[in-house]
Amino acid sequence: MTSGIELKNLRKTYDGHGQGAWAVDGVDMTIGAGRFITLLGPSGCGKTTTLRMIAGLETPTSGQILRDGVDITDQPVTDRDMRMVFQDFALFPNMSVEQNVAFGLRVRRMKGRYSEAEIRKRVYQFLDLVHLADHAAKKPHQLSGGQKQRVSLARALVTDPQIVLFDEPLGSLDASLRKIMQIELIRIHRELGKTFIYVTHDQDEAMAMSSSIAVMRGGKVMQFGSPREIYDRPANRYVASFIGHAHIVDARMEGRDAEGSVLRVGNGQRIRIANDNENAAVGQTVGLMLRAEDLSFEKAGADTLGGCVVDSLYRGEYVEYVVELDGNAGVVHLHARTDLPALDQGAPVALRVNPHKAHVLVQ
Repeated sequence: MTSGIELKNLRKTYDGHGQGAWAVDGVDMTIGAGRFITLLGPSGCGKTTTLRMIAGLETPTSGQILRDGVDITDQPVTDRDMRMVFQDFALFPNMSVEQNVAFGLRVRRMKGRYSEAEIRKRVYQFLDLVHLADHAAKKPHQLSGGQKQRVSLARALVTDPQIVLFDEPLGSLDASLRKIMQIELIRIHRELGKTFIYVTHDQDEAMAMSSSIAVMRGGKVMQFGSPREIYDRPANRYVASFIGHAHIVDARMEGRDAEGSVLRVGNGQRIRIANDNENAAVGQTVGLMLRAEDLSFEKAGADTLGGCVVDSLYRGEYVEYVVELDGNAGVVHLHARTDLPALDQGAPVALRVNPHKAHVLVQ
């Protein structure tokens, strides 16, 4: 049976007294069994420390780690039935691929659980899973980076852990290999149904693979939700800026009606959006989150933003325009089809905001 994890007010400091800066500061999170959860954030945000506390490699200063309702906060690493996949592969250079994968089945705590025939059967089962059965006799130095990472993954999975932890496992791979391995990890997770807890600073990687994402900053979780929730309805300005390419312009909440919110931007331009934020008070200055794909050129009129073209960049599939909004409201980027007439620098434009995508931020 696949296990889930619950973190309760988890905290960690390295000063030894619980009075210094918190590497992890009050993390509460429920990770459902069989989910693919990513801890996402920049260096120093606490994501790897959180992962290491789940693994038992770090001791929390305070708080609890529960597994299926049982407190495992002080449980030894060897009793947690978890395996870690590291960025540096951590393969034994003198062993073949087959021997590396089999190693975990032959260590003392696993000895006697499987016969040699059963070990070989399991090893090749997982080498098949990662498409490396034909490379079983090779040594690590004969493999590519992507193949080494697959060996590391097979070695972690072969002992049948219910929870698999990943500490930036694709960080040392080039861009094309990263995308290949992302697809492989999604496939393997789907086939095995185990709980995956993954750490990365790469937002595209997190968005592509995860069931849910915890965006972290300064040891705290800024938002925990599905990739779509975090992208479309970020909880605050930090998440909006960190995920994707968002433009946040200052606006005044003018009122509400049955169709959503009415805001005033810049020099009085009026925008109506469908996505309300109940925490925003009428009359309050808020942030209006706009993404490039949610803006389009329109004739001037109601519910449009005026501005002028600052620059344009040809991107192959589209032209990216940089537009300065009227009234010092800010600068936004938007995408236009390459078959549309080009706009010159300084050209006045009107922008239509997709009312179902724009989002109000109060933090």
